[in-house]
Amino acid sequence: MNILLVDDSKASRYWVAKALLRAGHDVVECNSGEEALECFKERYFPLVLSDVVMPGMSGLDLLRKITAMPEGRETDVVLFTANSEVELAIQALRAGAYDYMRKPINVQELIIIAQRVAEQRVILLEHKQLKERFHCEVEAATAETRQELDRLKEVLAKAIGMHSVGFFSPIMQSITVQAQKYHTDRSIPVLIEGETGTGKELIATMIHNGPSLNEKPFVAINCAAISPNLFESELFGYEAGAYTGGASKGQKGKIDLAQGGTLFLDEIGEIPLDLQAKLLRVIQEKEYYRVGGLQKIKTDIRIVCATNVDLIDQMKNGTFRKDLYYRLKVGHIVLPPLRERADEIIPLAELLLKQFTKEKGKKFRRIGFEAAKLLLAYQWPGNVRELRNAIEWVVFMYNEEEVKPHHLRILDSHSPKLGQPVETQMIDPQHFTLPPEGFVLDDYVDRIIERALEMQQGNKSAAARMLGMTRRALTCRLEKSGNQAIDA
Repeated sequence: MNILLVDDSKASRYWVAKALLRAGHDVVECNSGEEALECFKERYFPLVLSDVVMPGMSGLDLLRKITAMPEGRETDVVLFTANSEVELAIQALRAGAYDYMRKPINVQELIIIAQRVAEQRVILLEHKQLKERFHCEVEAATAETRQELDRLKEVLAKAIGMHSVGFFSPIMQSITVQAQKYHTDRSIPVLIEGETGTGKELIATMIHNGPSLNEKPFVAINCAAISPNLFESELFGYEAGAYTGGASKGQKGKIDLAQGGTLFLDEIGEIPLDLQAKLLRVIQEKEYYRVGGLQKIKTDIRIVCATNVDLIDQMKNGTFRKDLYYRLKVGHIVLPPLRERADEIIPLAELLLKQFTKEKGKKFRRIGFEAAKLLLAYQWPGNVRELRNAIEWVVFMYNEEEVKPHHLRILDSHSPKLGQPVETQMIDPQHFTLPPEGFVLDDYVDRIIERALEMQQGNKSAAARMLGMTRRALTCRLEKSGNQAIDA
């Protein structure tokens, strides 16, 4: 995201810009309100970060000028200052500021605010595109079809994840690209592996829908929820007279219902062994028999399967066919658990918070910094589904503007206990190894100092105490390396 950073203090700009760049944002620095206004006229910035007290144009004046411009309607402005007067904060918010922060800047909290702004901009853009696209279709539709188009809008929004999920990490974004590629060839079966709650069915629907709404059927079966003696008829259907008490005209199976579309077999590891050969035949020969039937029936379906168990172990145990496993694995997607993509936890939580706040008519606006730390420390054994449930519970139980640590008592003992610090890896001065080829000591010293400053939000005095050195020695070291930090 493009960010315009305005501050007459070069040292302050340096530290804030460095943190934002590391978080993946593009930063343009200005040392005055006048310079910032000229930059803003030439380029679009979704977020402007500005000091309030500056020579010439103040941050409040810059805010008022930006919000008065037509392009300023698409920009959020965050002001910060060392002044602690409440009246100044009230003026900033009344003038249209997105948020207000005090110096020294807490860079971690600032990054969370930037992520929240970026997420909201993506949602607004998607909403605008959907609105424009379907507005044209509705205008062209007859009165009888308008209700159906509204339904399709809702289905499409859910299919692309606007209502419940977003893809914020590089690995999940690459998985969505992979899903789009699989969509282009219906003959390729796809196996999706991942823990419970990681979003396997969502990826399956993305494979089915592709970049737009697919009107063909998407039929899902939870293999673990069907009794083994009913599985064959549920999947293949049955002819008249095949069962005592069955329908007099027989019954179509899920494969029939999925014709032209996608059959999604969730928990494929639970399919009975004696039916695995028949499923393999459907994949390879694209034909099957109904229970009690003698006529071959041709199929035209895409098969997508999912599992939360290790199918290789099941093959070794003799409960899953090897030939079926390798036939299903032509297309293969592995969904990592949420604990392995921690960079998605806060953006996902913010997205879900906004969704449930709107649905339940509450007033939540953000996740507080301390609450965010608890969410990041939690292991999420239930993955995205558990995160969704936790945020929904918080919105149901409380009605405040900010999610706070005590709201998250629903989180169980899988995480560090609430209120306790997360265990970190420490340096043991008595036991360490050195690379035999040698190394540059100054590089390591500079990195340790830099890390200490990050942990102390740029506070030199606190970082010096943490490292057991004087503040003067720390300052000299920073000057030697050309590094700077926010004074506090």
